[in-house]
Parts: sequence; structure tokens; C-alpha cells
Amino acid sequence: MAGIVTAGMIGAGTQALGGLISMGQGLFGKKKRQREIDQMIAERPKYEIPKEVGQDVEMRRNLLNSRLDEQQDLVNNINTDKTNSLNRVQSSSSSLEDMLAMGASADAQSQDSLMKARISGAQERSARREGMSEALSNLAGFRDQAFKLNELDPYNMKVKMTMDNNKASREMITGGMKAMGAGMTNLGTAGNAAGLEGSFFKQ
Repeated sequence: MAGIVTAGMIGAGTQALGGLISMGQGLFGKKKRQREIDQMIAERPKYEIPKEVGQDVEMRRNLLNSRLDEQQDLVNNINTDKTNSLNRVQSSSSSLEDMLAMGASADAQSQDSLMKARISGAQERSARREGMSEALSNLAGFRDQAFKLNELDPYNMKVKMTMDNNKASREMITGGMKAMGAGMTNLGTAGNAAGLEGSFFKQ
């Protein structure tokens, strides 16, 4: 009988001690676990926007602001051809009618060529603006991705893990208190059974 009572007292004491340990882990282990969470979040790899994305934006910005060299060369060639044509007529014929007719023809050809050059130039500028817009849109997408991976996801992860840590700590404390209370009750019961009449708990 005494052996059973002794075993009961040991079991009750162990139960109470386990509850006390669980309470300590809930109370004092919370900060340690939070530090580990913070360190893990801080050491999380950072996403970096590929440098080629920024280089593409810079290239397209420079292209957008640059002259349309080919179009300007075309206009210069048209004007040069017109002048050369008039010079040839002037040197080969002294007729005013020939010069006027050649001049009118050269003007018509020049105007047609200039119109085509302007249309081509406008198309080129439009294509450059479209390319710049696409490059900026692409960069914005990468920036959104970087914000999500480097800022938003770690924040959400920290919030969730902190809440889980708080919940676990409360459960440890609550469970520990219950276990310690049950252990103390069992210890008192075992003491009574041994004829000690709960003397363990008397002041």
C-alpha cells in the first residue's frame, strides 16, 4: 500500500513539475522564440530586379530623346537632289521655261518625298514611345514583384508566426497551470492516503 501511495505522490509531483516547466516555457520561452522568428525573417534572401530591366529602360529613354538620324539624312538628300537637278538644268539650258518646269517637277517630287519622310518619322517616334511604355510597364511589374517578395510576404509571415507564437505561449501557460493544479491536487490526495492529512499544503 505504501509503495502505491509513494508512486502516486511521485507521479503527482512529476505532473506538477511538468506543468511548472510548461508555464515557464510559455512565459520565458516566448521572447526567445520571437527573436528566432525575427532573425529568420531578417535573413530571408532578398529578391533583386535584374539589371537588364533597368538597362532596357535607360536605352529606350535615350532612344526616345535622340534625333531621327535616318529621317534627317533623307530630308537632306531630298534637298540636295533638288538643288542638283536645278543646277543641271541651269547649266544645260538657258530656257526659263525649262528651268520653271524642272523646278516645279523637283518641288513636286520633293514634297512627295518629304511627306513620306514625315510619315516614316512619325511612325518611328510612335514605335519608340511604345517601346518606352513597354519598358516602364515591365519595370513596374518587377518592382511590384520585388515589393511582394521583399516587403509584403515577410511582413505577413512575421505577423502569422508571431500570432502562432503568442497562441502557443498562451496554451503552454494555460496547460501548465492546469497540469500543475492537477498535480498538486493529486499530491494532496496521495498525502491524505498516506495518513498525512494534506500536511504538504498546510502553512
